[in-house]
Amino acid sequence: MSDPTFRAGFDATLETAINTALRYDPGSRARLSKLAGKVLGVNLTAPAINLFLVIDDEDDEGGYVEVHSRWSGEVTTELSGSALAFLQLLRNRDATPARLGVTVRGSSALLAELQSILRDLDIDWEEPLAKLIGDAPAHQLGTGFRLAASWLKDALGSAPKAGAEAVSEEWRMTPPQAQFEAFAEDVAGFAQGVDRLEARIEILRRRLDGEEK
Repeated sequence: MSDPTFRAGFDATLETAINTALRYDPGSRARLSKLAGKVLGVNLTAPAINLFLVIDDEDDEGGYVEVHSRWSGEVTTELSGSALAFLQLLRNRDATPARLGVTVRGSSALLAELQSILRDLDIDWEEPLAKLIGDAPAHQLGTGFRLAASWLKDALGSAPKAGAEAVSEEWRMTPPQAQFEAFAEDVAGFAQGVDRLEARIEILRRRLDGEEK
């Protein structure tokens, strides 16, 4: 992400999504407050994005997360791997960094606790996505994800191994078979979420049109 404006929007949207979910989960905020001062560095290799999750604490409100594209202070734990692998770390309770090809430097205890907290959160990605990309791009993104979901479903079919080979050939990625199948399910689920997002945007647009009249 070389565009600083887009990157700033991405960081702010990710931060808002996480903290909004935390706001409605006092238990998770209390757990997170115990990690105040810790910093998780994430180096995504595909796509290439570096970000830092800085954990802070409000006296009466509990813990919250700040997302930064740069960090000059000490990093408690640093992770490196693909976005697909990180997605599985958050969704699959049996997933481990070693099995997914994620490199861990520093405190593994911080990673384990953050995994536990984030897995329990109900993060709503739809509204932050709408604020970030707007009506028309949301529709285009939705179309793209539905096409991707359809392609993955067809590629998997009754021969998931062939699907993984297709991804390796088309996208030059070589994920483990189980990881690929889980990723295909995630893409399909996200496509359904984009459908709901488009419906919400259309309702909002009609309301705004009515107010202008």
